[in-house]
Amino acid sequence: MNALTSHNVATRELLLTSDRAQFQSLVDLDNIDSVLRGLLTIEEMREAGSFFTGQELAERALSRLSAITSSSIVLDPTCGAGNLLIEASKKLGVEPTLSATLKVWGQVLWGFDIHPHFIEAAKLRLTIAALNQGVEQDCDLEEAFELLPHILMRDALTVSQIELEKVTHVLMNPPFVIMPSPRKDYWKDGKVNTAGVVLDMYLRILPKGCNISAILPDVLRSGSRYTEFRKFVASSFKAKAEIWGRFNRKTDVDVFLLSGVTSASKNEILWHSLNSDTESISDYFDVRIGPLVAYRDPEEGQEYPYFYPKICPKWERISEVIEKRKFSGTALLPPFIVIKRTSSPSDRHRASATLISLKEPVVVENHMIVVTPKDGKIGTCKKLMRVLQSHKTNSFLNERIRLRHLTVGVIKDIPFSEVR
Repeated sequence: MNALTSHNVATRELLLTSDRAQFQSLVDLDNIDSVLRGLLTIEEMREAGSFFTGQELAERALSRLSAITSSSIVLDPTCGAGNLLIEASKKLGVEPTLSATLKVWGQVLWGFDIHPHFIEAAKLRLTIAALNQGVEQDCDLEEAFELLPHILMRDALTVSQIELEKVTHVLMNPPFVIMPSPRKDYWKDGKVNTAGVVLDMYLRILPKGCNISAILPDVLRSGSRYTEFRKFVASSFKAKAEIWGRFNRKTDVDVFLLSGVTSASKNEILWHSLNSDTESISDYFDVRIGPLVAYRDPEEGQEYPYFYPKICPKWERISEVIEKRKFSGTALLPPFIVIKRTSSPSDRHRASATLISLKEPVVVENHMIVVTPKDGKIGTCKKLMRVLQSHKTNSFLNERIRLRHLTVGVIKDIPFSEVR
């Protein structure tokens, strides 16, 4: 993070010149991400969770909040370089002078971050945002910084309930990195997504009726590991989930917006559209992960035909042995469909499938989902192949799960009706 020092120094020097023609680029919400990519390695950015909200997404997040006025308190608990706070400042207007403007903004806009260089950058950029609107520069930078007292270095996960009792609005784009679960049986033991931990904590300590607009990784909306997280959120948040798509063109993570008000009662959140069809794949097929884990399972036991993604061309039927492997675990009897688990919303077909129709038991690697017809018929498998190739299935999967992999649960829920 020390690499940001040079950027902040250059920004300070530019402010001293009063060359306002160059100010706009310094508060461009899309530009700061590019600046960071030039200063930090991708590993450093991931470790810090420093992928900043672009202009279009920031506007959408703000639009989901109730009106922000000079009597509001707007908090971004993981503010980074201040993009969401800059967007929020546009709702406040300006006074004739910089000091008068920042005096108002400083009471409304609150932001925390654990990196001091981000806090400095946020204050610098808010100062520039005010100057860009034509206010008179009647104070120096140090005085300007003192007028933004609630933007400070702080770990978002150490804040107490009493400190937030007057907060009216929360904007957040928390880090998407993985962290240890804060306590046993939180939602899952082991490691969990930090963004979910941050939202969970703030739902517990924010006052009821507080407006929240959160930008979150799609895994929290659609991942099978986060079922309990979603149940907790619905118990304390009257909210709407809205798919956004890829965070930005350089960050290969899909996100969604979750916006609403904190509530003391249980709520229904529509995490995804309901399947309007009366029948789904699970009504006609058994669905499971391939049982063989190549790096872990020793090559011992009986020898079987062996299938893994690389040798399974999509939309084709395989009726002959290609490779064999010894395996002491569970072999599966065709016919069945295998679907590659790796899948992206940018793929032409989300559910890339192959029909396996050998007359003997085979083994399948765990990077594939095995879909076996309950009636044991090839014809049922062929019908499924047509369903999986359809635009309807693609649309269903792109709305239901925007991760880079498919899950057993989602495959089970795919509508299963004949393609006309």
